[in-house]
Amino acid sequence: MPELDFLEKAVPPVLSAATLTLSADASYVAHIHAGYQDDQFCIRLCNNLTSTPGASECGGLLYIGDRLVVPRVGDIRATLFRLAHDALGHFGTEKSYAALRDSYYWPSMRKDLETAYVPACSDCQRNKSLSQKPSGPLHPLPVPHGPGDSVTIDFIGPLPADSGFDCIVTMMDCARSDIQIIPTHTDITAEDFAALFFDHWYCNHSLPLNIISDRDKLFVSCFWHALHRLSGIMLKMSSLFHPETDGASERTNKTVNQCLRYHIDHNQSGWVRALPLMCFNILNLLNSSTGFLHFQLLYGHSPHVIPPLVPVAIQAAEAEFPVGGERAAALIQRIQDISHEAHDNLVAAKLTQVEFANRSHSPDPAFTIGDKVLLSTLHRWHDFASADSHCAAKFLPRYDGPYTIVKASPQHSSYTLDLPNTPNIFPTFHASLLCKFIPNDDDAYPDCKLDRPGPVVTNGSEEEWIVEAIIGARRRGCGWQYRVKWRGWGSEDLRWLPYLELKDCAALDVWLAAHPTHSPQHKRRPPVP
Repeated sequence: MPELDFLEKAVPPVLSAATLTLSADASYVAHIHAGYQDDQFCIRLCNNLTSTPGASECGGLLYIGDRLVVPRVGDIRATLFRLAHDALGHFGTEKSYAALRDSYYWPSMRKDLETAYVPACSDCQRNKSLSQKPSGPLHPLPVPHGPGDSVTIDFIGPLPADSGFDCIVTMMDCARSDIQIIPTHTDITAEDFAALFFDHWYCNHSLPLNIISDRDKLFVSCFWHALHRLSGIMLKMSSLFHPETDGASERTNKTVNQCLRYHIDHNQSGWVRALPLMCFNILNLLNSSTGFLHFQLLYGHSPHVIPPLVPVAIQAAEAEFPVGGERAAALIQRIQDISHEAHDNLVAAKLTQVEFANRSHSPDPAFTIGDKVLLSTLHRWHDFASADSHCAAKFLPRYDGPYTIVKASPQHSSYTLDLPNTPNIFPTFHASLLCKFIPNDDDAYPDCKLDRPGPVVTNGSEEEWIVEAIIGARRRGCGWQYRVKWRGWGSEDLRWLPYLELKDCAALDVWLAAHPTHSPQHKRRPPVP
């Protein structure tokens, strides 16, 4: 058959194998040969080759055992570090050194890796979490001299709307004598809040000497500052993203949130009508810092909460205090004694808090003006998230920067940074959110150096920077901002710029072609009725 004849005449198959050969660039070998002539260690090794244990020469290359001796020439050592550290996943010194030790040798190789290359790796500094204690000891607020001298204010919300309210404001005397829990709105203006403070606190306790708060938009408004200047009240605000500054207020808010769970309905309504009773219950709590009830500090006696099973004899009640003016004087003296004892207990409690808090904190790093630091991104994830993206917090960088310190207060463990990319944010941060930036040694590792080219000067004498790519977009008001990566600059120099500054940029055209919904010309869909 024709098919069989074809099979008989077919050429038998031939087995073949593909081979892959890996070899170093010849230029590297030439650099190593040349480096032997200038490196002092290699010169001494060549002169004492036969007397050095394990030393040998093969093909013009020096070896210690099976390890190639690498001279200090060019960027060969930096290239090996980059292959062992960067290319292998940015692991620590031990794993990076283990990848090099069996094949290469030069004096202080481990020290160079441990003290210079790995600590200065910009990607590691931004993306790795610190494994040491947070910096900065606890600096508690001073104990007020008397009730009503210092008031702390904080907000809880937004909450489910109930009776026209969606937020709670707590006002607490730092001497622990009184607490006010008031329903309000998240969009309350500074003028309305000033009236709220006047009605609920000033009319009951007069004007305080200072007010402690976080950096809510109400407290940083121009009106609120003007009110403080007119009234003489000192406003003390905590550093950004550091609620430990006002720990008493944060602890009160935690108690309020816990108590609300027992009073709200299944649809999370009814919390407004529960606030007066909840405030009474908190006032009747024994404060661990003062050792007294809030009622005792406010009125001089404990409240009558549970009726007695046996009626109290009138004579016994009258015998407790003298009659007339002496009874009133004794009551006043008792309130003063309780207040003084509570003050002493608060001082002791502050010392205990400092002792326990500092066990989990390392000393203040004592940065100085001009130092470069990295800033934690723990509370600023929205600065890195683009519109319409579903960013996972665990994949975001842990630090960004570096930023320059422009004001230092090591006695309070707070530092003010120069934040050119976010001018509207309050720039003072606690030391626990900062990390020392270790710059690259450009002479030892030139490949890790960023070019950072300057601007191009146009015919109109205007400076223009070269945009490499647009990597993100976000809405700001009615317009858009785009995150710009500059050519030759690192991730620490990313900037958010408005559309008007980038409308003639080719990189923006590329971004909008891939993300048409991020264009200012794109119209939002009307809300579903």
